[in-house]
Amino acid sequence: MNVLRSLIVAAILAPLSLAAQPETRPRDEATETFVRGFVRFLAYHEAGHMLMGQIAGLSNNPDWSSADREDYADKFAMILLEPDADDPDGIAEIISAAGGWLQVDNSLIRNDPHAPPHQRAQDIVCLMYGSNPPAFAEFADLVDPDTDCAALYQAMENEIDEVFRDYSGQYGRSIEIIYAAPTGGMEDARQFLRDSGVVEDLKDDIEAEFYLTNRTTIRAMSCEGKAKSDTFYSDTVRSANPEDDHFIITLCYEMIDARLKYGMRGFE
Repeated sequence: MNVLRSLIVAAILAPLSLAAQPETRPRDEATETFVRGFVRFLAYHEAGHMLMGQIAGLSNNPDWSSADREDYADKFAMILLEPDADDPDGIAEIISAAGGWLQVDNSLIRNDPHAPPHQRAQDIVCLMYGSNPPAFAEFADLVDPDTDCAALYQAMENEIDEVFRDYSGQYGRSIEIIYAAPTGGMEDARQFLRDSGVVEDLKDDIEAEFYLTNRTTIRAMSCEGKAKSDTFYSDTVRSANPEDDHFIITLCYEMIDARLKYGMRGFE
Protein backbone atom coordinates (compact mmCIF):
# COMPACT_ATOMS: atom_id res chain seq x y z
CA MET A 1 0.00 0.00 0.00
CA ASN A 2 1.47 3.36 -0.98
CA VAL A 3 2.02 6.23 1.44
CA LEU A 4 -1.11 8.16 0.46
CA ARG A 5 -3.37 5.18 0.99
CA SER A 6 -1.68 4.30 4.28
CA LEU A 7 -2.28 7.81 5.60
CA ILE A 8 -5.95 7.86 4.60
CA VAL A 9 -6.52 4.38 6.00
CA ALA A 10 -5.03 5.48 9.31
CA ALA A 11 -7.32 8.50 9.34
CA ILE A 12 -10.42 6.37 8.70
CA LEU A 13 -9.50 4.14 11.61
CA ALA A 14 -8.86 7.17 13.86
CA PRO A 15 -10.87 10.17 12.55
CA LEU A 16 -9.11 13.52 12.70
CA SER A 17 -10.46 16.90 13.67
CA LEU A 18 -8.73 19.32 11.34
CA ALA A 19 -8.73 23.09 11.03
CA ALA A 20 -7.73 24.87 7.85
CA GLN A 21 -4.38 26.59 7.81
CA PRO A 22 -3.92 29.63 5.58
CA GLU A 23 -0.31 29.19 4.55
CA THR A 24 0.40 27.61 1.19
CA ARG A 25 2.99 24.90 0.70
CA PRO A 26 4.57 23.70 -2.54
CA ARG A 27 2.43 21.05 -4.22
CA ASP A 28 3.77 17.60 -5.00
CA GLU A 29 2.33 14.72 -7.04
CA ALA A 30 0.65 13.09 -4.04
CA THR A 31 -1.10 16.32 -3.11
CA GLU A 32 -2.32 16.87 -6.66
CA THR A 33 -3.65 13.30 -6.78
CA PHE A 34 -5.38 13.94 -3.46
CA VAL A 35 -7.09 17.12 -4.68
CA ARG A 36 -7.94 15.68 -8.09
CA GLY A 37 -9.59 12.63 -6.51
CA PHE A 38 -11.74 14.71 -4.20
CA VAL A 39 -12.77 17.15 -6.94
CA ARG A 40 -13.57 14.26 -9.29
CA PHE A 41 -15.84 12.65 -6.69
CA LEU A 42 -17.70 15.93 -6.15
CA ALA A 43 -18.18 16.39 -9.90
CA TYR A 44 -19.52 12.86 -10.33
CA HIS A 45 -21.77 13.30 -7.29
CA GLU A 46 -23.40 16.28 -9.02
CA ALA A 47 -23.67 14.20 -12.18
CA GLY A 48 -25.64 11.68 -10.13
CA HIS A 49 -28.13 14.45 -9.28
CA MET A 50 -28.31 15.50 -12.91
CA LEU A 51 -28.98 11.97 -14.16
CA MET A 52 -31.53 11.37 -11.42
CA GLY A 53 -33.40 14.43 -12.64
CA GLN A 54 -33.01 14.10 -16.40
CA ILE A 55 -33.42 10.35 -16.85
CA ALA A 56 -35.27 8.91 -13.85
CA GLY A 57 -37.26 11.89 -12.58
CA LEU A 58 -36.12 11.23 -9.04
CA SER A 59 -35.17 14.80 -8.15
CA ASN A 60 -38.77 15.60 -7.23
CA ASN A 61 -39.83 12.18 -5.95
CA PRO A 62 -42.09 12.95 -2.95
CA ASP A 63 -41.09 9.69 -1.29
CA TRP A 64 -37.43 10.75 -1.15
CA SER A 65 -35.99 13.16 1.37
CA SER A 66 -33.09 15.47 0.59
CA ALA A 67 -30.87 13.10 2.57
CA ASP A 68 -32.05 10.17 0.41
CA ARG A 69 -31.11 12.02 -2.77
CA GLU A 70 -27.70 13.03 -1.46
CA ASP A 71 -26.92 9.48 -0.37
CA TYR A 72 -28.01 8.16 -3.77
CA ALA A 73 -25.83 10.71 -5.57
CA ASP A 74 -22.81 9.59 -3.52
CA LYS A 75 -23.44 5.97 -4.42
CA PHE A 76 -23.99 6.93 -8.06
CA ALA A 77 -20.60 8.65 -8.12
CA MET A 78 -18.91 5.57 -6.69
CA ILE A 79 -20.41 3.25 -9.30
CA LEU A 80 -19.19 5.53 -12.10
CA LEU A 81 -15.74 5.94 -10.55
CA GLU A 82 -15.17 2.40 -9.25
CA PRO A 83 -11.53 1.54 -10.08
CA ASP A 84 -10.25 -1.79 -11.24
CA ALA A 85 -7.95 -3.60 -8.83
CA ASP A 86 -5.07 -3.14 -11.30
CA ASP A 87 -5.63 0.63 -11.64
CA PRO A 88 -3.40 2.23 -8.96
CA ASP A 89 -4.17 5.77 -10.13
CA GLY A 90 -7.92 5.18 -9.94
CA ILE A 91 -7.59 3.59 -6.50
CA ALA A 92 -5.45 6.49 -5.25
CA GLU A 93 -8.07 8.99 -6.43
CA ILE A 94 -10.95 7.13 -4.78
CA ILE A 95 -9.04 6.88 -1.51
CA SER A 96 -8.29 10.59 -1.89
CA ALA A 97 -12.02 11.27 -2.15
CA ALA A 98 -12.53 9.48 1.16
CA GLY A 99 -9.63 11.43 2.63
CA GLY A 100 -11.17 14.68 1.48
CA TRP A 101 -14.24 14.03 3.61
CA LEU A 102 -12.07 13.19 6.59
CA GLN A 103 -10.68 16.71 6.44
CA VAL A 104 -14.11 18.33 6.77
CA ASP A 105 -14.74 19.84 10.21
CA ASN A 106 -18.09 18.46 11.45
CA SER A 107 -18.50 21.39 13.82
CA LEU A 108 -18.88 23.78 10.88
CA ILE A 109 -21.77 21.87 9.28
CA ARG A 110 -25.33 23.02 9.91
CA ASN A 111 -28.58 21.69 8.42
CA ASP A 112 -26.76 19.68 5.76
CA PRO A 113 -28.78 16.89 4.08
CA HIS A 114 -25.59 14.97 3.28
CA ALA A 115 -24.41 12.18 5.54
CA PRO A 116 -21.71 13.20 8.06
CA PRO A 117 -18.31 13.53 6.33
CA HIS A 118 -16.77 10.55 8.11
CA GLN A 119 -19.73 8.39 7.09
CA ARG A 120 -19.32 9.50 3.46
CA ALA A 121 -15.67 8.45 3.62
CA GLN A 122 -16.58 5.04 5.02
CA ASP A 123 -19.30 4.56 2.40
CA ILE A 124 -16.77 5.21 -0.36
CA VAL A 125 -14.43 2.56 1.03
CA CYS A 126 -17.32 0.13 1.56
CA LEU A 127 -18.45 0.34 -2.07
CA MET A 128 -14.90 0.05 -3.35
CA TYR A 129 -14.34 -3.02 -1.20
CA GLY A 130 -17.75 -4.42 -2.16
CA SER A 131 -17.01 -4.14 -5.88
CA ASN A 132 -14.33 -6.85 -5.57
CA PRO A 133 -13.74 -8.11 -1.99
CA PRO A 134 -10.88 -10.48 -2.89
CA ALA A 135 -8.98 -7.78 -4.80
CA PHE A 136 -9.57 -5.12 -2.13
CA ALA A 137 -9.16 -7.41 0.88
CA GLU A 138 -6.72 -4.97 2.51
CA PHE A 139 -9.68 -2.65 3.17
CA ALA A 140 -11.83 -5.27 4.87
CA ASP A 141 -11.00 -4.03 8.36
CA LEU A 142 -12.25 -0.54 7.48
CA VAL A 143 -15.85 -1.56 6.76
CA ASP A 144 -18.61 -2.32 9.22
CA PRO A 145 -18.64 -6.12 9.65
CA ASP A 146 -22.45 -5.95 9.82
CA THR A 147 -22.65 -4.27 6.40
CA ASP A 148 -22.72 -6.40 3.27
CA CYS A 149 -20.71 -4.06 1.05
CA ALA A 150 -20.75 -6.49 -1.88
CA ALA A 151 -24.56 -6.66 -1.82
CA LEU A 152 -24.84 -2.87 -1.58
CA TYR A 153 -22.49 -2.40 -4.50
CA GLN A 154 -24.26 -4.98 -6.67
CA ALA A 155 -27.72 -3.59 -5.91
CA MET A 156 -26.65 -0.07 -6.89
CA GLU A 157 -24.81 -1.28 -9.98
CA ASN A 158 -27.89 -3.24 -11.08
CA GLU A 159 -30.22 -0.30 -10.52
CA ILE A 160 -28.07 2.10 -12.52
CA ASP A 161 -27.73 -0.51 -15.24
CA GLU A 162 -31.47 -1.14 -15.47
CA VAL A 163 -32.85 2.36 -14.91
CA PHE A 164 -30.22 4.78 -16.20
CA ARG A 165 -27.78 3.28 -18.70
CA ASP A 166 -28.52 3.24 -22.41
CA TYR A 167 -27.58 0.37 -24.70
CA SER A 168 -29.10 1.63 -27.94
CA GLY A 169 -25.70 2.40 -29.41
CA GLN A 170 -26.91 5.93 -30.10
CA TYR A 171 -25.70 9.16 -28.55
CA GLY A 172 -28.00 11.66 -26.92
CA ARG A 173 -27.37 15.37 -26.71
CA SER A 174 -23.79 16.46 -26.24
CA ILE A 175 -22.70 18.14 -23.02
CA GLU A 176 -21.38 21.69 -23.22
CA ILE A 177 -18.28 22.56 -21.18
CA ILE A 178 -17.67 26.11 -19.96
CA TYR A 179 -14.54 27.33 -18.18
CA ALA A 180 -15.63 30.80 -17.16
CA ALA A 181 -12.98 33.47 -16.69
CA PRO A 182 -11.77 33.35 -13.08
CA THR A 183 -11.95 36.27 -10.68
CA GLY A 184 -10.51 36.90 -7.23
CA GLY A 185 -7.16 35.21 -7.85
CA MET A 186 -8.63 31.87 -8.96
CA GLU A 187 -6.43 31.50 -12.07
CA ASP A 188 -4.40 28.62 -10.60
CA ALA A 189 -7.55 26.74 -9.62
CA ARG A 190 -8.94 27.09 -13.14
CA GLN A 191 -5.69 25.84 -14.67
CA PHE A 192 -5.52 22.90 -12.26
CA LEU A 193 -9.07 21.86 -13.20
CA ARG A 194 -8.26 22.12 -16.90
CA ASP A 195 -5.06 20.10 -16.50
CA SER A 196 -6.81 17.45 -14.36
CA GLY A 197 -9.14 16.36 -17.16
CA VAL A 198 -11.93 15.84 -14.62
CA VAL A 199 -14.53 17.81 -16.59
CA GLU A 200 -13.69 16.20 -19.91
CA ASP A 201 -13.68 12.71 -18.35
CA LEU A 202 -17.10 13.36 -16.84
CA LYS A 203 -18.49 14.55 -20.16
CA ASP A 204 -17.13 11.47 -21.95
CA ASP A 205 -18.38 9.03 -19.31
CA ILE A 206 -21.89 10.46 -19.25
CA GLU A 207 -22.22 10.68 -23.02
CA ALA A 208 -20.94 7.11 -23.45
CA GLU A 209 -23.21 5.47 -20.87
CA PHE A 210 -26.37 7.57 -20.72
CA TYR A 211 -28.76 9.03 -23.27
CA LEU A 212 -29.30 12.73 -22.57
CA THR A 213 -32.42 14.31 -24.00
CA ASN A 214 -31.98 17.87 -22.77
CA ARG A 215 -29.45 20.65 -22.83
CA THR A 216 -26.74 19.88 -20.28
CA THR A 217 -23.76 21.99 -19.21
CA ILE A 218 -20.75 21.41 -16.98
CA ARG A 219 -19.66 24.85 -15.86
CA ALA A 220 -16.54 25.90 -13.94
CA MET A 221 -16.64 29.40 -12.51
CA SER A 222 -15.80 31.76 -9.68
CA CYS A 223 -18.74 31.53 -7.27
CA GLU A 224 -17.87 34.07 -4.58
CA GLY A 225 -20.87 36.31 -4.05
CA LYS A 226 -23.01 34.31 -6.48
CA ALA A 227 -23.56 30.91 -4.89
CA LYS A 228 -22.02 28.55 -2.40
CA SER A 229 -18.34 28.15 -3.25
CA ASP A 230 -18.43 24.40 -3.70
CA THR A 231 -20.08 22.24 -6.33
CA PHE A 232 -23.78 22.11 -7.06
CA TYR A 233 -26.43 20.96 -9.50
CA SER A 234 -29.26 23.12 -10.77
CA ASP A 235 -31.91 22.83 -13.44
CA THR A 236 -34.76 24.62 -15.13
CA VAL A 237 -37.23 21.84 -15.88
CA ARG A 238 -40.47 23.69 -15.30
CA SER A 239 -40.51 25.66 -18.52
CA ALA A 240 -43.45 25.51 -20.90
CA ASN A 241 -41.22 24.22 -23.69
CA PRO A 242 -39.18 21.12 -22.76
CA GLU A 243 -36.58 22.19 -25.30
CA ASP A 244 -35.75 25.05 -22.95
CA ASP A 245 -35.00 22.74 -20.02
CA HIS A 246 -31.39 23.09 -18.93
CA PHE A 247 -29.42 20.85 -16.55
CA ILE A 248 -26.26 22.39 -15.07
CA ILE A 249 -23.37 20.99 -13.02
CA THR A 250 -21.25 23.76 -11.49
CA LEU A 251 -17.73 23.44 -10.10
CA CYS A 252 -16.49 26.47 -8.16
CA TYR A 253 -12.89 27.59 -8.46
CA GLU A 254 -12.92 28.62 -4.77
CA MET A 255 -13.41 25.02 -3.64
CA ILE A 256 -10.49 23.87 -5.79
CA ASP A 257 -8.33 26.76 -4.62
CA ALA A 258 -8.97 25.92 -0.97
CA ARG A 259 -8.14 22.25 -1.52
CA LEU A 260 -4.93 23.09 -3.34
CA LYS A 261 -3.83 25.31 -0.46
CA TYR A 262 -4.88 22.85 2.20
CA GLY A 263 -3.78 19.71 0.36
CA MET A 264 -2.94 16.69 2.49
CA ARG A 265 -2.25 18.68 5.63
CA GLY A 266 -3.36 16.69 8.65
CA PHE A 267 -2.25 13.38 7.13
CA GLU A 268 1.43 14.27 7.35
